Amino acid sequence: MVRENNGEKDITVKKRRSKGTSNSSVHQSSGAETDVYQAVIDFEEGEAASRDPDSDTKLFCNTCDEIRKLMSEIAVLKTKNTEAATAEIAEKQISASLLFVVLKKLNRLEKFRTKNSRDVLNREKLQVDSYHLQLQNLLYEILHLKKEVTKCLQFKSKDEEIELVPVEEFYENAPPSISRENVTRNDEHQLKLARLEWELEQRKDLAAMCHRLQADKEKVALEIQSKRERLENLTPQLKSILEVTKPLQDYLGLPLDKIRKQHQVAYLLPKPLYVLYVQVDAYREACDRMMTVSVSGDEEEARLLKHSLEETSAFDESDSDQEEPGESQTRHHRKLSKVDRLEERKKKLLMKHPLTVDIHIKLQDNNSLYLSFQYLMHLHVVTVNIRVNLVQAVHGVSAGDLIAPHNILTALFPQDLGTDSPNVANHYQLQQLGLEPFPNYLGELGLPYLWAQRLAGLDFTGQQITDNMDKQGLYVEPKDVVSQVSVERVIKAIRQRLKARLALCRQVQALETGLVLVPHALRSNFPSKLCSCLSAWHLISWEEYKDANYSQVFVREGIVCSSDTFYRAEMTRGTAKLEALIAVKSDYPRVPTLFSLLLNWHGNHTSNNNDCIRDMEVELNVHWRELVLGAGWGHTLLACQLMRLMVCLDIFLETSDATGRNPQEFSRDKIFIKPVRGRNRCRPYKYLQVGGGIFTQR
Repeated sequence: MVRENNGEKDITVKKRRSKGTSNSSVHQSSGAETDVYQAVIDFEEGEAASRDPDSDTKLFCNTCDEIRKLMSEIAVLKTKNTEAATAEIAEKQISASLLFVVLKKLNRLEKFRTKNSRDVLNREKLQVDSYHLQLQNLLYEILHLKKEVTKCLQFKSKDEEIELVPVEEFYENAPPSISRENVTRNDEHQLKLARLEWELEQRKDLAAMCHRLQADKEKVALEIQSKRERLENLTPQLKSILEVTKPLQDYLGLPLDKIRKQHQVAYLLPKPLYVLYVQVDAYREACDRMMTVSVSGDEEEARLLKHSLEETSAFDESDSDQEEPGESQTRHHRKLSKVDRLEERKKKLLMKHPLTVDIHIKLQDNNSLYLSFQYLMHLHVVTVNIRVNLVQAVHGVSAGDLIAPHNILTALFPQDLGTDSPNVANHYQLQQLGLEPFPNYLGELGLPYLWAQRLAGLDFTGQQITDNMDKQGLYVEPKDVVSQVSVERVIKAIRQRLKARLALCRQVQALETGLVLVPHALRSNFPSKLCSCLSAWHLISWEEYKDANYSQVFVREGIVCSSDTFYRAEMTRGTAKLEALIAVKSDYPRVPTLFSLLLNWHGNHTSNNNDCIRDMEVELNVHWRELVLGAGWGHTLLACQLMRLMVCLDIFLETSDATGRNPQEFSRDKIFIKPVRGRNRCRPYKYLQVGGGIFTQR
């Protein structure tokens, strides 16, 4: 340490001496100075490389400690303020300066080391980057080679796509010159080549056969063409013959021309309507001469539509790859507003076929029903529009509603209300275009009854629907079998419904005037004298019916529904007033009407609080079969039920007076043995045709 300090002192003395010398050294050449400077730098670089960094670190720490020590001693000596202290301070300052020189040298050595370390680090970084780049190149080469290997492994030769005959069949049928069994049995490659050669021979034979068949086909086509031309030449002659026979057809009542024209137009019908036309017309010829079937509509538009559909189908089946990419047609469409686009989509989706199938069903009394069937092209359902033609007009609101077009065929079969599309895909088609649900378009499109679909051969129910649908799940293929099974049953059901509704209309018309008319053949089921009378008859809505508290049993059990027709009848006798809510089922008279009663006499009495009113409802709703005697009973069932209700009201009032519980108000006009019987005090509602007629309990 001291030695190092002494060396530094010598360097300092030399520098001072050099300063005190003459300026002759200043005039040395610049080249010599550069060499000395470079030599010093090289020397210090070598010294920095040879010295131990740890030793220099310790030397740096010791030097710093010495400087701190000298500074503290100088600070102490300055407080003494003596000449000796001043001299000692000067010596210590010199020593401290020399120590600073040592620090500067250590700093230069550290700079050299840092520079050398950075140079070494940069060289190593370059080397590492070079190695990394080489590694990336190798990885890329590996990836490329793997892809090439994969391509090679995935390569399929053309012969792999050829379905060759089985090996055993090959050895059985191939000639020995090709099979070479002694070679191919032990060599898979030779076996493959032999089988390919045999395949080539077979294909050559088949190609030759194809050419022969093609020649035969062309020959047959020429024969067909010649025969067609001969038949076309016969057409004018046949037309002239038909023209000559027209007077004979008119005389014999054979509208052959009209039938022929209808059949020609029928070929323009969509397939569901065509199936409907063929099957119903066949049933008409075989079983029902009072029914007519015809096709109406715009024939020219139907012909154009069929032609466009055929062109569209042919275009869809053609190979789109044959189109050249350079040929593109630019179409400029006028921009439509949102409302116009919605209306255009609606019209397209709800488009009907221009032709309809019209069925005219006529009764013996000349009343008739017109059914017009139309097909929705994009919704793929059949709808029907109904029109009733009556010989004598129906008067009255409640009676006219029974034969309204939207109501007359409702629930012709169970659950078939015709208020929604049977094709479940229609809901999503309308929803996709933002249109309203299907029931909102019934007035525009018609009623999509299930029986109408079955007449057209469409079956949207059961397990076969998925087999009959197309790939998109929108179109059900019409089947002749479905139509054949349904035609007779549907036509008979429509006839029965029309007869029943007309009979019901006549009954309701009479009831609106206060008359309860019962046929003479059924008059024996009732007493000769009735004291109660029908004072009012009104048509009511489903909401009014279900809001009444005395009809809740039928509503709650689902016995009645909104598709039924509802009436309110009021019967009076003296101060007693009976109100009856009547539900006429769509399938009346097969399903009888249902009565709910409210008696206003000394309080309100219903089936909920009075067993006698409950028994009265049982007489009407359960024992109605006693009123159906002989043929045509369904034409007067409602009137008979109302007549029995009037009789039951008389019995209730007269027996109530007979019990003595109420003041005497009604005279006893009916004959009964006991006014009440049993613990539940039941009344004698049952009428027996004994003598002048007697009433008894059940």
